[in-house]
Amino acid sequence: MLNKWIKSIWGGALVSLGAVVYLSVENHIVGALLFCVGLFTIYTFGLYLYTGKVCLIPENPPSFLGELALIYSGNLVGAVGMGYLLRATKLVHLSEVTTSLVTAKLADSPFSVFIMAVLCGLMMAIAVLGFTSIEDSVGKHLALIMPVMVFLLAGFEHSIANFFYISMANLWSLKAVLYSLIYALGNMAGGVLLPLTTKNLRESHS
Repeated sequence: MLNKWIKSIWGGALVSLGAVVYLSVENHIVGALLFCVGLFTIYTFGLYLYTGKVCLIPENPPSFLGELALIYSGNLVGAVGMGYLLRATKLVHLSEVTTSLVTAKLADSPFSVFIMAVLCGLMMAIAVLGFTSIEDSVGKHLALIMPVMVFLLAGFEHSIANFFYISMANLWSLKAVLYSLIYALGNMAGGVLLPLTTKNLRESHS
């Protein structure tokens, strides 16, 4: 249990480092590509990421939700901790960018936030299920990278990356906490959408 939580903390921290690179380069396409280093490292070293695990809900018992809660809490510690840690470094200049980013996110409506989070969850499910099911090395890594670039460039809401953005901007509030929960629920809804519906379709044709 402790080992899983530590791996989850690393998951949140590595997503945060990917977000740092994304915010640090002017070319957003290059930034989105380099952001994928975080997810690549997570799956290379067997770490845990909430948005990468929710797509496994349909194939697991209800007790799996408890494991997801543990992973989510570890990701929170890693992402929030990294945000405040980097505020004490020369990278604090990124707080100007994240302040603008977070202000825009919190100005969005709850419905829009939820839909944007659902779409991010969908992209993450495509990335993770593609990476784990495609045998060809090139294909599986493209599957991991392309959907992540899509959700970043489209502005979809990633619950764990947002922990980092809010912390780097130091803009935590009751509304930020509420929106963080919406991000998480949206990511979960989007994450189970594809595997759940395709599973039902496969069963109906069997």
